[in-house]
Amino acid sequence: MKKLYSALIFSALSLTANAADWYKVEVVVFANQDSAPIADEYWPDIEEIPAPSNAINLKSSNAEGSAYKRLPGSSLTLHDEKNRLRNSGPYKVLFHAGWMQPVYRTQTPRPIHITGGEILDNGMHELDGYIAVGRGTYLHFRPDLYLSRRLSADEAKLLKDDPTATNNAVDENAASILTMQASSSASSSLASELFTIPNILTANLNQARRMKSKELHYIDHPLMGILVEIRPVN
Repeated sequence: MKKLYSALIFSALSLTANAADWYKVEVVVFANQDSAPIADEYWPDIEEIPAPSNAINLKSSNAEGSAYKRLPGSSLTLHDEKNRLRNSGPYKVLFHAGWMQPVYRTQTPRPIHITGGEILDNGMHELDGYIAVGRGTYLHFRPDLYLSRRLSADEAKLLKDDPTATNNAVDENAASILTMQASSSASSSLASELFTIPNILTANLNQARRMKSKELHYIDHPLMGILVEIRPVN
């Protein structure tokens, strides 16, 4: 009888430990369009965005159920912060949404897929990636976001002039070879088309952050930033 009682107690404690609390998550993601960070950092090549097998897409506001569904604008609270970003510097807001979700006590929470901004010439969104929220003693916010940025000619030159930079710009050696081979009008036309393809730089923000609920938090990156507020739902 004692063994059965102990097993029941252990089972109850396990269920309590794995029970989910519900939270409202609100996120603003913005791009820093200043050119200065382009030359100040090392940017590795990123050609594709890895997709976690257990990820779930953020649902539209008219989807069924309550979890992972966009809340109406009237339920969001970061409008003032978003407007200040738009009016205070070279910032472009790419994503602003809120949703409710269960948050479990785990170090590997389920990621939510989000996108934002324009679709660029390479088929990628300006913003693409994943956000996951778990909890321990504190809430754990885990963004894994990818910013794709169309570079101006001057910004592309900044990368080309940096011998340590790796990026999607046309390689100067390749450009020289194409120029030498462009003896015919057809080759000249081909080279011209290649050189007019927009240069696109993709950067990753992957910074797990412990945070308290009901507080506004800011996560920084040279080319982007995140504002996030997580509140318990009764």
